[in-house]
Amino acid sequence: MLNLRLKKDELLKGVSQTQSIAERRSSMPILSNVLLEAQDGSLAITATDLEISFKGTYEAEVVEQGLLTVPARKFYEIVRVLGDEALTLTESENNSLVITGSRSTYTLHGLSAEDFPPMPDYSEVNFMEIESDLLLDMIEKTIYSIATEETRYNLAGVYVEKADQNDQGLLRMVSTDGHRLSLVEKKVAGIGKLGLEKGVIISKKGVTEVRKLVEEGQGLQLGFTANSAVVKSERTVLVMRLLDGRFPDYSLVIPKKNDKIMHVGRKEFLEMLRRVSVMSSDDYKGVKFSLTPKDLSLIAVNPDLGEARESMPVEYEGEPLDIGFNPRYFIEALSALKGETVTVALRETEHPCLLTSTGDGGYQGVVMPMKI
Repeated sequence: MLNLRLKKDELLKGVSQTQSIAERRSSMPILSNVLLEAQDGSLAITATDLEISFKGTYEAEVVEQGLLTVPARKFYEIVRVLGDEALTLTESENNSLVITGSRSTYTLHGLSAEDFPPMPDYSEVNFMEIESDLLLDMIEKTIYSIATEETRYNLAGVYVEKADQNDQGLLRMVSTDGHRLSLVEKKVAGIGKLGLEKGVIISKKGVTEVRKLVEEGQGLQLGFTANSAVVKSERTVLVMRLLDGRFPDYSLVIPKKNDKIMHVGRKEFLEMLRRVSVMSSDDYKGVKFSLTPKDLSLIAVNPDLGEARESMPVEYEGEPLDIGFNPRYFIEALSALKGETVTVALRETEHPCLLTSTGDGGYQGVVMPMKI
């Protein structure tokens, strides 16, 4: 029967990564649990919702090997509040786990490990090394524009493909919710190992879990099976079932003839948008962008609340233009960028704009206008 001792911080790291994957309201109670597996010198913690599976291995002093499942959320809450540097985990009768600190003892009822779904097989995957910072940057620049409507299943994730024109070794990620689009591509060494013959769609939940791994700063490997994406590090592995459906031809949406060009400081533009958008509401989301060769004015009119007007000097090439946008789309895009200056290329009131940044090579953002 399972019996081990390990550092509280090690255990907390594992249960933190798994509790968000385990299903809290599943029709299969076992999916609300995490699997604990005491092995030689380590504790393996596994969680799955049948779409996403995670397994992490953490250093432990194992007295006796064993398997047990316990409720993921409650296990996390117990470990999080305990103040001990080290904890002892012991299996007791009826699939229960006893969690012991220096002055505390908790007993948590679990379920038989025999009913826990097996980890998907990824033994045949060809992996590619990818820098954590690079992958995090690509995720941050696409995750905000993933569609949230359940009816748009093929847009409910990030589209990933090899963009290998002229053998440049580019990895591309794209997301869109129909109102805006984000595209980022980066040069990645060894991309030929991926075996990614066509683009795939990784769900938003999957991308969110990848971001958690990436934020730890550990070296990562990326690979694909016919129906899954796999991200692994030295002691963790995340397997995500790919979304079905065909991602739209996004190249048709990216403007190519926009001739009204605005250059503006990213931070100043972002702060002005945040201030003016205070007057927005669910019924009145739009802000008018009024451009002249000298400045940009933002005007938000809300009949229920009032109005806001702000202006700032910008570099603008083109005829004066009044056009409406949802400010949130710009705020989220600008927040994900890092460059000091952004360029907004516009055309007419019914055409989408193109957002790029001098300090964010490989990024393109598209925002559809709206009537004001």
